[in-house]
Amino acid sequence: MKTRNQKLLNYIDKLNRGQLERNLRNTVKENSFLRDILDTMTESVVAVDKNEKIVYANSSVYDFTGISAEEAVGNPLSKCLRDESLRTVVVDVSHNTYISFEVNVKYPRVLTLMVQIIPLSAQSKIISKEEQPVYLLLLRDISHEKNLLKIKARESRLESVRLLTAGVAHEIGNPLSAIILHSQLMDRMLKQAGKNRETDELDRINHVIHEESLRLKRIISDFLNAVRPLSLTLKKRKISDIIEETFELMYSELSDKGIAVIKDLEDVPETLVDSDQFRGVLINIIKNAADSMPDGGTLKAVLKSDGDSLKITFKDDGEGIDKEHLKHVFEPFYTTKADGSGLGLLLVQRILNAHEGSVKVKSLPGKGTTVILELPIRLNAVKKSLPLL
Repeated sequence: MKTRNQKLLNYIDKLNRGQLERNLRNTVKENSFLRDILDTMTESVVAVDKNEKIVYANSSVYDFTGISAEEAVGNPLSKCLRDESLRTVVVDVSHNTYISFEVNVKYPRVLTLMVQIIPLSAQSKIISKEEQPVYLLLLRDISHEKNLLKIKARESRLESVRLLTAGVAHEIGNPLSAIILHSQLMDRMLKQAGKNRETDELDRINHVIHEESLRLKRIISDFLNAVRPLSLTLKKRKISDIIEETFELMYSELSDKGIAVIKDLEDVPETLVDSDQFRGVLINIIKNAADSMPDGGTLKAVLKSDGDSLKITFKDDGEGIDKEHLKHVFEPFYTTKADGSGLGLLLVQRILNAHEGSVKVKSLPGKGTTVILELPIRLNAVKKSLPLL
């Protein structure tokens, strides 16, 4: 079927000036309308000719390449794809067949892209052969989708554990409470019996029973918190205020251990956050830092914003973590502490993920540890951006 423009070419020599002007206006209007539609798309659409030069790009190309549509048109595709990973795969694959693949890029920002190459078979008589597009390059950001899939996969693994945990916690909780209660009664009776060699030994044994029972109770509580579904109560807060409140709450503990706190907190915008759960994240990180500095040290907290997200960095000069242990820090029950449950950082990760954020840990033995929290700035509780886990 012939297009309107193709039909127009066949009769162009038979049209008068008025008809030509009218048809030209209609053609320009149609093309402008089509461009407006393409420019509203979040996906990038790039048309490439046989010489690998870009003949068309919609405005979204800037989000994926860092180059505007105006700069891209007329230039080689390889020159406009500044990210090496993206440039390599697009240049190397065949452009004669439909191909779809994922690629991780770092420029203009860290993204996971769905890349599609669509060959074009139809040839237009209006465009010269040199400028004729031979394939389309489509780029779509799937970072959010990939992140959600990871979260769902993690939650799926935890779901079976939740069912087991509820029953085990109930079955263990009742006898454990009885043990703790009776160890407290035993402590009173031993104090009333007076001090001698036998009561001192019984007191030592009873103390071990009591402390280990309390430790087991804490582990059960931590485990329940780590695996149960998270429900966020979101309110607009300044993260800097929550950081200040948390350090004030832990002032005595840090002072007693000889730990100096340095704070560099920018005046950042408010964001939707569950204050109680996020405070729990900060307490966990600060406690870990304090435990790594048994002889005192320095803990530095830095808060910055790039306009779209917040970055909170905690850096201590403690013992550090070796490479082998570092790759396991988010695994449940993995801990190097004698009295640790190995669930703290797992809970930190889940709370950050529920806020659509992330947590990273960098460390070297003897050089200290750096924990980096990234949190998007959200003003509206959109279900897509803030999944309730």
